[in-house]
Amino acid sequence: MKINQFNTANLNNSTDKINNDIQKLADPSETDKIVNAFIQDVYENDINTSLQEINNFNEAVGFMQIADGALQSISENVSRIKTLQVASNNATLNSDNLSAINSQINALSQNINDILSQTQYNGKSVFGEFDFNGVNVNTSMPEFSTENMDNFEKSLNSALSSVGAFNNEAVSKVNNLAQFVINTSNAKSQNETDIAKTVTDMKNEEFKLNASVLAQAHKINISEQNLMNLLI
Repeated sequence: MKINQFNTANLNNSTDKINNDIQKLADPSETDKIVNAFIQDVYENDINTSLQEINNFNEAVGFMQIADGALQSISENVSRIKTLQVASNNATLNSDNLSAINSQINALSQNINDILSQTQYNGKSVFGEFDFNGVNVNTSMPEFSTENMDNFEKSLNSALSSVGAFNNEAVSKVNNLAQFVINTSNAKSQNETDIAKTVTDMKNEEFKLNASVLAQAHKINISEQNLMNLLI
């Protein structure tokens, strides 16, 4: 009698499990939860990381655009100073003319140093050495004076070159990251379909397995019932 009760309990448990699995399979929300959780683990981190890197590069490009504008302005001032210096060598100029030229040179020199000390992006000076996602940019500049003109121009050209190289590399990296996000998003979309089918197939296999267990339990129950009949 205990054996029969035990197998009846097993039979009821198997039946309940099958009913629960059928209910889960019939309820798309359960499959969606499984699929979405899996997709989140596999793809979301890579996509979010790439999007953040793109955002970082966009911010850096904005930073470098301010630096580039300042450097271009400095370059124009330096060019103007050199022109005035050549003009001051004119033997026909009187002292008043030379004084006016020197005043202009001094004003342009001050303007250059003001640009160097005051140009900022989000409260941070754009002149220095920076690392943007592994890309080094050096816009360091010395203070300007007419005595260090040659060395200053070397630093100026180096800074302009560094900004230009960064902008080219940033565009390339952003394009690559954007393509990666597109490809990963496409893969994510495809896998939503593939995984949904896989989950459904797994549920069907589980149903078959539980059905087999149920049939086996039913056979055992019949055999034990026959045994009990023999023992009566």
